[in-house]
Amino acid sequence: MGFVYSISPFSGEHQFEPLPESTPQNVAEVVARSVKAGQQWSRLPLKQRASALRAIAKALEESQHELAELAHAETALGVERLLGEIARTCFQMRLFSTALETGSLLRREVDEPVSGPPPEGHQLLVRTYRPLGPVAVFGAGNFPFAFGQLGGDTVSALAAGCTVVVKDHPGHPHLAVRLMGVASRALRDSGFDSDVLLSVRGMTAGVALIENAAIKAGAFTGSQRGGRAFWDLATRRAEPIPFYGEMGSANPVFISQAALAERGEVLAEELAASLTLGLGQFCTKPSVVFVVDQGAFLEQLAGNIEKIEEGLLLSPASLERFRSAKNQVSAVRGVRKIVAPEESQRELLIKPGLLGISISDFLASPGEILEECFGPLGVVVECSAEADFDAVIDQLEGTLVSTVQASPGVDNELVGTLVDRLSDISGRVVVNSWPTGLSVTPWQHHGGPYPATTSALHTSVGLQALLRFVRPVVLQNAAEELWPNLH
Repeated sequence: MGFVYSISPFSGEHQFEPLPESTPQNVAEVVARSVKAGQQWSRLPLKQRASALRAIAKALEESQHELAELAHAETALGVERLLGEIARTCFQMRLFSTALETGSLLRREVDEPVSGPPPEGHQLLVRTYRPLGPVAVFGAGNFPFAFGQLGGDTVSALAAGCTVVVKDHPGHPHLAVRLMGVASRALRDSGFDSDVLLSVRGMTAGVALIENAAIKAGAFTGSQRGGRAFWDLATRRAEPIPFYGEMGSANPVFISQAALAERGEVLAEELAASLTLGLGQFCTKPSVVFVVDQGAFLEQLAGNIEKIEEGLLLSPASLERFRSAKNQVSAVRGVRKIVAPEESQRELLIKPGLLGISISDFLASPGEILEECFGPLGVVVECSAEADFDAVIDQLEGTLVSTVQASPGVDNELVGTLVDRLSDISGRVVVNSWPTGLSVTPWQHHGGPYPATTSALHTSVGLQALLRFVRPVVLQNAAEELWPNLH
């Protein structure tokens, strides 16, 4: 049996006691428990599911300071930021709870009977929803609460009536254990079967989990490499299952000349802040900036980035991933260092950087430049005219989010064209704002065409995330007394 070790981002050394990995037999036993718990959970009235989510949220809040301290010890994300993330996580749970209680989710839709033959005539039709079954969740390392063990994937699957088996994230293994303990106790104390939410540990366990025939869907937040590997496993099964991978992207920004003239200094300050927020470890980070600039904006942007203090990446794996992407982009012909991303002798400590490239060199090697650098590094592509934007968009892959900075009234035609074209490749298009700081609302969309995600049809944030884990069933000519237990 192998072990999972918690590695301190502050020292790079092992901390706490090692945790045993789950064996394939352990995984099989956990999934069997999840299946059994699902027999009741999937049939509970919606208001009872809502009360279970509220109980977990309350328990999280009661332990928030202890949990934030532990999360900081394993991620170096900062206690204050982590407390805010716990609040966001609890908000998500209560958002789903309210929607279940009010009936705005999983509402039955009825086509009253119409006499006559089809297609105009039909018998009574009632559209209901059935949970898919146990869901495997692979959470994120950069958001250990909101996109982690008890994050949006877990919450939306539970709200849908599915049980959940989480694969603990190796970047914060002891936090994962503690979170499962908090949630399990909250469920038990509220009269629910705690087996509706279980976990396994270790890479081998993750593979065994997604390959288990009783698992009916998977959800993932992380790298393109990891997400694609699990997606391939999910679709190669004897019974393929939906796998919803949010895998990140190099998110583009387009800045008009009129916007630069009006507020170039402000844009330089705001872009530097958005690009380096969380040390650039956000999947919504503005990564590649397309701008027609005579030098002033670039100089201001570089100056603002130079002022950003160094910080710690999440883990040695994060550092390795960042270095690999940074080296790949830096090696492209024509790339120059505007602000060198400095690495301290102290492991994991990084100072933000900025690279530049001409539009002609970008168009010669777009794939290499668009490699996601998950960390505090951005690329500015210096265009010769706004007409270059059109050629640029032809080279872009699917992204989570695109950003347009323009002058209201002056750039209406340009903005209309950009928004239209970027909507073809992005799940969210931001105009005169910045993509970091994703709000949780009923109709939010966090997704996008491949390779940003494995399914452009769905979101991992907002109430519509629940639709990933249910399937519609239409009852034809069924009397109303048969409906109460069907959602």
